[in-house]
Amino acid sequence: MTKRRPGRQPPPPENNEWLRRLDRISEAVDAWRKRAENPMSPEPGSSLAADSVDGLSVENPVWYSMCISSEHLDFAIDAMRATSTMYPTAYMTVARTAFVAAVNAVWVLAPPTRQERRERALRLRADDLRVQVTSFRDMQIPEGKPEEARTGLLEQLRERQASLQRVATALGLREDVTKIRFHQTGAIDWVAQHMHGVDDDLLIGATQAIWRSGSAAAHAQYHFGVMRLDRNQVIREESGGSIVRLRGDLDNDVGPAIAAATMTLSEAFRLYDLRRVTHTRS
Repeated sequence: MTKRRPGRQPPPPENNEWLRRLDRISEAVDAWRKRAENPMSPEPGSSLAADSVDGLSVENPVWYSMCISSEHLDFAIDAMRATSTMYPTAYMTVARTAFVAAVNAVWVLAPPTRQERRERALRLRADDLRVQVTSFRDMQIPEGKPEEARTGLLEQLRERQASLQRVATALGLREDVTKIRFHQTGAIDWVAQHMHGVDDDLLIGATQAIWRSGSAAAHAQYHFGVMRLDRNQVIREESGGSIVRLRGDLDNDVGPAIAAATMTLSEAFRLYDLRRVTHTRS
């Protein structure tokens, strides 16, 4: 089945500035994607190399998040160019992943002390392992060998949790790593304050709004559409009811969401490059 694409129409005048911004974003994303294809390890003696300890890598999850973020930004821009279609919610979902991945990288890299960077990397790792354990433990599967495979996998995950617990103890943390939960919204708020300043209520509020809008779109929550009724075409029916045709909004939704992810990923690369190299004192 072939999907019909709408004919290419000139963009509305209000979108022209956003299209120019997307071109600039695309240049940055291209450079980041090339870096992802040819990663460079932290230099020996660098801050980032020293952050990792036996049983806990700080650099690996950070780099992974940065690659995921750049991939989603790349995909969003490629899809816009290939389809010339502004989908109502799909781009918001992709931009949300790009934003969250970039936020998590900055959240780990930005603290000034090594102890805090290690603790944050450990918290992310602990939460990831907890989610894996819950997922495989509760998954419905047929009886027999699959159950044996699941038991073996759960044993491996619990061994990793035990290893991570030893790291936590060495770092002076008294928390049970099997119960640690990562608070994504708290990380986003922290990164917004880090990037824009604690007193910049406008930009912090805008960042929070973009995160919540992206989450609503990604989770197919009805209020994402309802809150945009005034922007969309309302078709009145003879019965007295109405139908709303939801459309994508580059100016108010997609553009700001992609820009926020790009700004955050740019900060992640800045911090990564700052900590990746050895700074010698003259």
